[in-house]
Amino acid sequence: MKSIKFYKIAIFILFSIINTTSAKEKVDNFSVYAKFPLLGEVEVQKIETKLSIVDSTLEYSYYVAPTKVVDFFDKKITSGYIVGSLKNNTVYTDQYLLKTEKDDFSRIIEFKYKNSIIYDVSINPSYDTSKITDVTENMIIESIDPVTMFFKITNFEFINECNKTIKVYDGKRRYNLKLSDPKITDKTYNCTLTHQKIAGYKPEKITENKIYVSDLKFLINENQSYEFSEVSLRNNNTDLIIRKINQ
Repeated sequence: MKSIKFYKIAIFILFSIINTTSAKEKVDNFSVYAKFPLLGEVEVQKIETKLSIVDSTLEYSYYVAPTKVVDFFDKKITSGYIVGSLKNNTVYTDQYLLKTEKDDFSRIIEFKYKNSIIYDVSINPSYDTSKITDVTENMIIESIDPVTMFFKITNFEFINECNKTIKVYDGKRRYNLKLSDPKITDKTYNCTLTHQKIAGYKPEKITENKIYVSDLKFLINENQSYEFSEVSLRNNNTDLIIRKINQ
């Protein structure tokens, strides 16, 4: 009888734990368009992200693949994730990993954080940094990785009313994304996004295109909350638009 009572108590405790555990999962898809003279917008990549939150533990994965148009001459695939926690509407990343694959080549970049500060960086194989400006340890302080950055700028609750600067380090380059100048209408919330190169670039690239200004756009959804719509960026002098695909 005692064993039966113990069994019932154990089952009760187990179900109590399950019922009090809060879980959230979400999958989002995005299209990346490049803007070319005469051709206009051409879809070049697909992005899929997966968010899992259990209690305060956060996992967020990121997968980028070329479209069929681009796959013919550029087969690069990028995948990665962050693991951390979500407390008081703030993301604290503990680990970041990004893997880039193209033909027979692959590179893995891994960061470990301590108290929200990047303290361990592993890049295999390492970059050739002989022709780019140095990224110092002080520049990395308070920086975040690109996957954490993408998670933040595509979720309205983390943009802080378009009044913040996000310091980003990707293992090679250090740059700032400054959010400012909110413009609000009945259906939209837009921010000015200023991309500023700091270090990790060829000297001539920093001077010729040090600052790039674009837009970050959110739309009111059916739940009357703001949802990411699109962001304009620039990569290797090509204007890109990342646009969320309606589910």
